[in-house]
Amino acid sequence: MYKENKPVDVSPYDHPDIYPGPRPDSSFIYFEGKAHRIIEQKGVSLEDLKVEYSDADSLQGSFKEPSDYILSIGDFLHENELLPLEERVPLIAYGSNICLAQLRYKFNLNKNLNDFVLCVRGSMLDSDIVYGSFLAPYGSLPAIVAPVKGAMTEIWLTFVDPEQLEHMNRTEGGYVLREHAGQKFVTMNGERFESVYAYYYPHALSINQEWFRFMDIKGESCLSAVWQAEILNRMKDLYKFQGTREEFIHHLRWNIPFYKEFQQWLKQFDAEFDHPDWTEPKVIRKVGEMKRSVSKHLDPEIEKLLSIYL
Repeated sequence: MYKENKPVDVSPYDHPDIYPGPRPDSSFIYFEGKAHRIIEQKGVSLEDLKVEYSDADSLQGSFKEPSDYILSIGDFLHENELLPLEERVPLIAYGSNICLAQLRYKFNLNKNLNDFVLCVRGSMLDSDIVYGSFLAPYGSLPAIVAPVKGAMTEIWLTFVDPEQLEHMNRTEGGYVLREHAGQKFVTMNGERFESVYAYYYPHALSINQEWFRFMDIKGESCLSAVWQAEILNRMKDLYKFQGTREEFIHHLRWNIPFYKEFQQWLKQFDAEFDHPDWTEPKVIRKVGEMKRSVSKHLDPEIEKLLSIYL
């Protein structure tokens, strides 16, 4: 089983215990198959934050081998002939889309898609990242964003170009795109955007009327935090599967009739909800079409939001 110290080069596609996958300890750019670490600094706009550009062959890039070649995010985009930030859509990521091995796997499936991803750490109030009541194709119980009053959770902000967004709209299954305009989200550098978007699915896993958050994801919440491996063990026991854990995982991943039967069985643990902070967008706006702010003098509310990283 995978719990603590999950290997960075293994993705949930390789084993469901990995989900949501290890997360870098700083904001980063994923580009051309590797990570480029962003030097986080409060009160500095995203375009002006510095990036350690890596020439390393490793997936971990400048997280593994620090680089002396440092440039701003704005210059990084310009030098690589990528769309500037104002022409991108601010899209929340909270599941496996922050896992480097998962990003590598997904982009390897579509070589024609630009693999640039800007991932900025942030925090959100009154939401938590909990287990959904359904299976991913690779056998994990995926993450969903759910309403939990008073909770504070790590959430990442990515900035996708129109082509990437169109591709994700086709591949996110039952998730729908929602808008958050409640100003309850702030990035690690202390920046707020008028609106951010996320893929939303209002179905939480509920066992004895209890939801569960992910042990891998930083936050403060009234919910219990458990590992994916522990959730899968609980499901195996409740299902009364007659076999080893390895056999159970194998059936989830490779036995299509069993997968469908188990997916149907999971419906008894479904808790449908409505998150008041996430609404249907009238129009999807790019960064350049919305208000944004960053302050060098952070107020107590923002400091509280950022405190989960201290």
